[in-house]
Formats: sequence, C-alpha cells, structure tokens
Amino acid sequence: MVATTIKVPGELRDKLNAEARSRGTTVAGVIEHLIAERDRAERFRRMRAERAALAPSQRAELVTEY
Repeated sequence: MVATTIKVPGELRDKLNAEARSRGTTVAGVIEHLIAERDRAERFRRMRAERAALAPSQRAELVTEY
C-alpha cells in the first residue's frame, strides 16, 4: 500500500476523523465505505431507470423470472 497525503479543509478532516473513530476504522476505511455506498446507489439508480424504460409486458416477465 502506498500512502498519499491529501489536503482537505480542517473541518472536513475533523469530521472524517470523528466518523472513523465512531466506526472503529480508519479515515481510509470511511472513504472506501462512502465510495462503495455511492457506487451501490448508482447501480440501483441505473437498474431502476432500465426497469422503468421497459414495456409493462417486459416488466411482468422480470417478476415471473424471480
């Protein structure tokens, strides 16, 4: 692992440190979690958009497949 220093405003640094302490992890862990949550939310947003674009009969087929 390569460590890199990034410059962030002091208030943001304090928030990240507090969040890391409350979760029992590191600031890197907090950032990784936030990025993973953002990626997950984006995947679900795309899935909802794709499903909404389907014709009603196609959506019905999806329901019966599962």
